[in-house]
Amino acid sequence: MTTNRKGVHMDTTKENPRPQGLSEILATVRPNADAELGQELSALVEAVNTTGKAGTLTYTLSVKPAGSSGHTVEIADKITAKRPEKSRATSIAFVGEGNTLHRNDPTTAPLFQDEDIRDAGAHVDFRTGEIKEAPGA
Repeated sequence: MTTNRKGVHMDTTKENPRPQGLSEILATVRPNADAELGQELSALVEAVNTTGKAGTLTYTLSVKPAGSSGHTVEIADKITAKRPEKSRATSIAFVGEGNTLHRNDPTTAPLFQDEDIRDAGAHVDFRTGEIKEAPGA
């Protein structure tokens, strides 16, 4: 027991209570948060492994007074996951008359007509790339 400056005896044998751990708080006031966070984390890890890019998982707790008593608070939470996205390949297209898209440039003449192009498909050695015999030669 000690005496403060005003001469009041204070019992110092009581230990200060330890602060609550976050998991204990969540189990009390937001009991499903840990399961939701686990699901979001699992989905985030899958997206990170699939894309090879980083992602984030943010858990926000908002606390505000509830009423005028000073003894109650309102707690809200928010789970935000920013999952990485796969890179998508781009394509090149030529813009033709009327803003139509074309694979080949519509303003130039082709080098070959379709009937001039020969299909060597079955006559190519795929191992070496050598043409064995040209069709119609």
